[in-house]
Amino acid sequence: MVWAYFTPSDRKIGLPGTKVLMRVPDPRAVQFWDHDRLLSRTMVHDLPAEALPRVAQMDADVPTAWDFVALFRPGVRWSDRFPSPDWAGRPIADVADSLARHLAALERTR
Repeated sequence: MVWAYFTPSDRKIGLPGTKVLMRVPDPRAVQFWDHDRLLSRTMVHDLPAEALPRVAQMDADVPTAWDFVALFRPGVRWSDRFPSPDWAGRPIADVADSLARHLAALERTR
């Protein structure tokens, strides 16, 4: 999980605290702080155009990858370019049920 400031209210709240970070209690989850939104810019640059609407806010002057979730098949690595996700959606609140279904399907195939 990558945290970054994206809205004016984000700056008022400040860095995510323990209560916020504990929303993702899975021990496999790793959380990072991206102050300069480098990851967002890299994803927008690297992803194919057809994948962008699933991960980026497209109505801005410059597409911005934020408030999205993505799933990658096991073994996918980020090498020279950010990998295209097998599934992605945004905003997270709107795709949470779909995400849960995709995760459940992955668990059944293990």
